[in-house]
Amino acid sequence: MKAIRKLSAIMFTDIVGYTTMMGRDESMTIKKVTHHEKVIKQLVTEFEGELIQFYGDGSLSIYPSTTFALKCALKIQETLRSNIIVPLRIGIHIGEILFKDGNIYGEGVNIASRIESLGQAGSVLFSSSVFQTIHNNRLFKTRFLGEVELKNVNRPVMVYALSNDGLTVPEPKDIAGRIKSRDEQQVAKSMNRIDSANDISDTIAEKIPDLSIAVLPFVNMSSDPEQDYFCEGISEEIINTIVQFPDLTVVGRTSSFCFKGINEDLRSVGNTLGVSKILEGSVRKSGNRIRITAQLIEASTGFHLWSNKYDRELDDIFKIQDEISHEIAEQLKLTLEGVHPNPIIRQQTKNVKAYQLYYKGRSLFYKRGTSLFDALKCFKEAIKTDPHYALAYSGLADVYVMLSFHGYLSPDECWKEAIPAGRLAVEYGQGLSETHNTTAVIALLHDRNFEKAKSEFVNALNINPNHVQARAWYSMFCLILSEEKFKEGYEQFSLAIKNDPLSSYAQSCYALMLATNDQFIEAINHAENALKLDPDSLIVRYCLGYCYLWSGSPEKTIEQCEIALKISRQHAWVLHLSALAYLALDQHDKAVQIFEEMDSIHRKQYLPPSNLAIVAAALGKNKYALELAHKAADTVDPYLSFITTLIKDSTALRKIDGFKAIQKRLGE
Repeated sequence: MKAIRKLSAIMFTDIVGYTTMMGRDESMTIKKVTHHEKVIKQLVTEFEGELIQFYGDGSLSIYPSTTFALKCALKIQETLRSNIIVPLRIGIHIGEILFKDGNIYGEGVNIASRIESLGQAGSVLFSSSVFQTIHNNRLFKTRFLGEVELKNVNRPVMVYALSNDGLTVPEPKDIAGRIKSRDEQQVAKSMNRIDSANDISDTIAEKIPDLSIAVLPFVNMSSDPEQDYFCEGISEEIINTIVQFPDLTVVGRTSSFCFKGINEDLRSVGNTLGVSKILEGSVRKSGNRIRITAQLIEASTGFHLWSNKYDRELDDIFKIQDEISHEIAEQLKLTLEGVHPNPIIRQQTKNVKAYQLYYKGRSLFYKRGTSLFDALKCFKEAIKTDPHYALAYSGLADVYVMLSFHGYLSPDECWKEAIPAGRLAVEYGQGLSETHNTTAVIALLHDRNFEKAKSEFVNALNINPNHVQARAWYSMFCLILSEEKFKEGYEQFSLAIKNDPLSSYAQSCYALMLATNDQFIEAINHAENALKLDPDSLIVRYCLGYCYLWSGSPEKTIEQCEIALKISRQHAWVLHLSALAYLALDQHDKAVQIFEEMDSIHRKQYLPPSNLAIVAAALGKNKYALELAHKAADTVDPYLSFITTLIKDSTALRKIDGFKAIQKRLGE
């Protein structure tokens, strides 16, 4: 069929809160959806429109004029607020479209969709191009909401609302967190990350692979916020199962979970994450019963490919996760032929309380900083509840290593707990990516066995290609810092960012390695991207400060360190970076002051000797610096492995006569 271009009024409708409604009352929701479909089909025709697509909880239609489109919208909202009430939002724009094979294309379609997503139940929003054609028409009362920048639209769009009796008119402040407004200085943190991803990602619609999916965090339908971790665990386990299909691109946890609690249009979610399919759902837990609803959705249209409801005993939760994963594979016609006959069933606890404690611990672990202590409590309690829970032992080992790596605990306290926990993790769960990663980290930082670490990181990635820490550390330690394979290391980081585009951790670690190789422009770009994604991250602030310092902007490093110190409770990395920045600014007294503060902490409590050695060497206190470096080697300070080769912070330390003896002790 020949493509036809024409100017049309484009209308999107969408039922607000559809997923939540399905979780609360599936029968009533189906009635609402059916009523919505009936009304749309009737009224679109009545107002000389053409229904292009109906996708379950929404529709797309076009009209020969804006007057017909707005009249239709008014009638739709009037009809849907009586008898069976349907919470619908509508967005309208006028523009040139390409009509081919029953589908329409063009920027106008995207704009109409974006405008619709800004609305609330009962609202009709539209663009200035629509307003210009109807502003003298007394049938329509209007209100200007503001000039906004919509995602993937290269110019500002003025947005209006119909304000006729009975319609909902959003306040500008109510939609500020869902758009990029010129006048808005701050938006919600999660929305910042999502908006930033649109600036960062190179993905465009034509490049989105058909076999690609994001699993959004399932909605907690109970009144207990602690159940959020249970719901997150369900979503994460589904991700960990379907990622085994070699032909399926699965977006990582960090990126998918950015959309938690955000009522974002699914077309926008798909575009942001670069996926064609989205799995969303809800969980309601009551006593020993659980209800899970799940829907597989075509992101570009919102069409529901598959949905199911599971009413089971709570003990069946792990079977349900596997069932959902298999049904997704069946819908996408995926197989593991030549790889596995079926996805590997991840070894799990049978204890729901332990399961919930573990995922709460992991959620806290990902935050790093002082949240690591809260994660530690969760992992310990999970093990107490189920002494054979492999993932909990892996989490326990990981958190102890990170507490020491970040300077919160001494190596003695770390290794005496981490090493046996790592062994038990392997004993109870050999086929898990988490246990392979734990083994790799211990081999790297304690045993100094680089070959074993490299092998175990690869094993972890073969099981779960989206394991961000495994890929980042494999790149940093095994490829770049130990073998100076920068090209291969950078390729691994690019893959990590592709798999998990909203991961500030992957972006900041990549920036660190780029700056270490004097690629400062690209390094700062990635570090600033990471800051947009997570401005509260200590790691992000440190890495950005590192890039600024060694590219010749120490004053900017000080700014980042001051913020990081408020986050981190006198973090050793930030203290040593601050001292180096003050020396670069010729403010020797301030550097000495920081050194004396660090030395005092080191003598009275604990501060990693590696970090103190960095500052001592920079101040010319070579004898003391070597003494501290030997102490770090004696105690197996995990941070020492990080600074013995290429990291710029320790350049002065590595130049001291006698430091080669330290490297020899470490087997380098």
